[in-house]
Amino acid sequence: MYPKLQILCIGIILIAILGPGSVFADPLANYERCIWEQLQDADHEMRIGELKRLCLDLPDPLAHPTVSDSEPLAPVTEKSISLVERRLHAEKETRSNPFVLSPHKQNYVLLASYNDKPNYEVYNTPPSEFDRLEMKFQLSFKIPIVDSLFDTRADLYAAYTNLSFWQAFNRDISSPFRETMHEPELFLAIPNDWQLFGWRNVLQQYGVVHQSNGQGGYLSRSWNRAYANFIFEKDNYLVSIKPWYRIPEDNDDNPDIDDFLGRYELRGIYKRENQTFSLMLRNLFDGERRDTLQLDWSFPIHGRWRGYLQYFNGYGESLIDYNAESHRLGFGVQLTDWL
Repeated sequence: MYPKLQILCIGIILIAILGPGSVFADPLANYERCIWEQLQDADHEMRIGELKRLCLDLPDPLAHPTVSDSEPLAPVTEKSISLVERRLHAEKETRSNPFVLSPHKQNYVLLASYNDKPNYEVYNTPPSEFDRLEMKFQLSFKIPIVDSLFDTRADLYAAYTNLSFWQAFNRDISSPFRETMHEPELFLAIPNDWQLFGWRNVLQQYGVVHQSNGQGGYLSRSWNRAYANFIFEKDNYLVSIKPWYRIPEDNDDNPDIDDFLGRYELRGIYKRENQTFSLMLRNLFDGERRDTLQLDWSFPIHGRWRGYLQYFNGYGESLIDYNAESHRLGFGVQLTDWL
């Protein structure tokens, strides 16, 4: 790939993912904009709780039939507003906008990502042909299919995630895309409100997902899963427990993939003001030392631009080398986070 064309491609990706006119909706953008506008125009006697309820479109406690006139109203604080519910409210506000796609997983570009344990032999080419330093980016969005399925609280979504590894700096071999993974899925999202040891289960998801690298022959990798995802929240902490079942296939390109990627995923998220820290764990205590972890840190830079630092150590970062250990550190920019 010619240098000028390479620079143009990088620019297009950055504009598409991170530009001010991005089609991905920031989950908190509308809420924060509403808070700012109300601070400018609201009556001086308006309470903070009233302002937050107005922007979140929450029911007014004064109108609740179980609250008597003699009972004092519980103060509305930042901790009383669920982070997950806040995101769901923000997504519903833009659901009818045809020019907006709601984010599903994180959307980011790692401008520089270094892997000190590459598995380039799988391509049947000399390892020296590939660079250890490359770009990694993810595009992920979801589309509501049916609201309130069968008159229940369940919403049906379709989603798609693209994760790519790009040898952008490797001009000797024309800067190819080393690996691109496609992940369409269909899932139900069900808001919930029960507690376990002080943790509130705010959302449950049940779905089916296909993941493939779009290759053929000996480079082909794919698998299908049915999964459940239980999301718990407490204060500024969120924990998700996601077990899955691999759907058997007749022509299996990678029959042992669940031995390396495991049969569940654990994720913990801590949000402190405008910073987000997350930890992902897979395949713990399997007896084969195939445990996997990923650490993320995102922080504000300017406007909707956020810095992003990612560390990965384990198996299954990409499908092409799911059975080889990766050890990667990257930094870049992020448009949308989990919360």
